[in-house]
Amino acid sequence: MFDIENWLPFLLAKSHQHTCGLMKSCVEKFGLTPPQFATLAFLWKKDGLNQQELGNLMNVDRTTIGGIVEKLEKLGLVKREVDLADRRSQVLFTTPKGDGIREEILDGLGQVKLALGDRLTPEEQEQLRALLNKLRTK
Repeated sequence: MFDIENWLPFLLAKSHQHTCGLMKSCVEKFGLTPPQFATLAFLWKKDGLNQQELGNLMNVDRTTIGGIVEKLEKLGLVKREVDLADRRSQVLFTTPKGDGIREEILDGLGQVKLALGDRLTPEEQEQLRALLNKLRTK
């Protein structure tokens, strides 16, 4: 008999839904969605990426990343500059405003990590991280 409650795709979807809800509650006070936050976080890690690189890192298509970047630009959190290595291309950088909200957002998301982490031992967290990264890889 099919057991939906133990079916891996269902469990992953429900875990994603729960986690995104927690993340959303932290980032929405900055006018951000979880994907917009993720875009900022990738740029905080490595400024100067182009949209294609960002899309590849986030595993989203060109149209989706374009919309995310456009919204972040309107919020004044990122800016585009001509790529000095290829003047036909543009690269993205966080603005001082984008950098200025970093610590406050990360502090709030630290509470999300604690809420989720309380359910798992450090070893289980590491195991889950490894398994999710394995599933994430194409």
